[in-house]
Amino acid sequence: MKPRLRRSMMITPGHRRERLEKAATLAADSLAFDLEDGVPPARKAEARANVAAVLREVAFGRRERAVRINGLGTAEFALDLAALPWDRLDAVLIPKVEGPEALLELDARLARLAPGIAVIATIETPRGVLNALAIADASPNLAGIFFGPGDYTLQTGGALTRRGLEFPRATIAAAAGAVGAQAIDAPFLLGLRDVEGTRADAEAARELGFSGKVVFHPDQIAPVNAAFTPDAAEVARARRFVAAYREAAARGEATALVDGEFVAMDLLPRMESLIALAEDAAAIG
Repeated sequence: MKPRLRRSMMITPGHRRERLEKAATLAADSLAFDLEDGVPPARKAEARANVAAVLREVAFGRRERAVRINGLGTAEFALDLAALPWDRLDAVLIPKVEGPEALLELDARLARLAPGIAVIATIETPRGVLNALAIADASPNLAGIFFGPGDYTLQTGGALTRRGLEFPRATIAAAAGAVGAQAIDAPFLLGLRDVEGTRADAEAARELGFSGKVVFHPDQIAPVNAAFTPDAAEVARARRFVAAYREAAARGEATALVDGEFVAMDLLPRMESLIALAEDAAAIG
């Protein structure tokens, strides 16, 4: 199945209905309505009602409709599952995943409610990072892994900097790539309206293999979308590579030379994927 465009994923607290409705007008590829940490404990029921109503009543166009539920083992988990209109959802985010057992249990629950729905696992702790491949292997419905750095840096004492997060980011990107899932990066937390800082952080994540990034503020959407969208030069280069390889293959050859670089079969899927990503991004504007 063709991967869904998730360059930007906007997480919006469920108890703020006006923000949920505004999110549906923004240019984020994916909208994740939050029932978990972004909602005060006393307003969880209100958040569930708001999210269910907005999902039923609001048009989302091509944006992905996702919900971040409360974690397994919490009193809110079953209430979330019972309240959501699953026929109006494209994906579900499960928080604080530390091992494969969480995804196995979630799949068993979702088999009755929304079989085949996309699952995005959130890895937020050192234990989760070290179990990333086992988590990625656990569910056939896994579409992505989202890295949340808060608990990770709290437990390790590390910093919320590019260098401080390089190991967990690289580990999660590798685990997601191993199963054909997307890696979705943490939001840029050092300045919600820092456009240049947001874009630079997103570009660093893309270099590691991430497909997209969570955003918390509307000002972060444009720089994140731009960072994860191939530019015209990248697309032109990819098209030259694909054309050269196909011409070489038609002559019975296994490689070609483009711009001084060898083109072989192992590069073809990457170049075709880059072209498809650019076309998908252009289609939604």
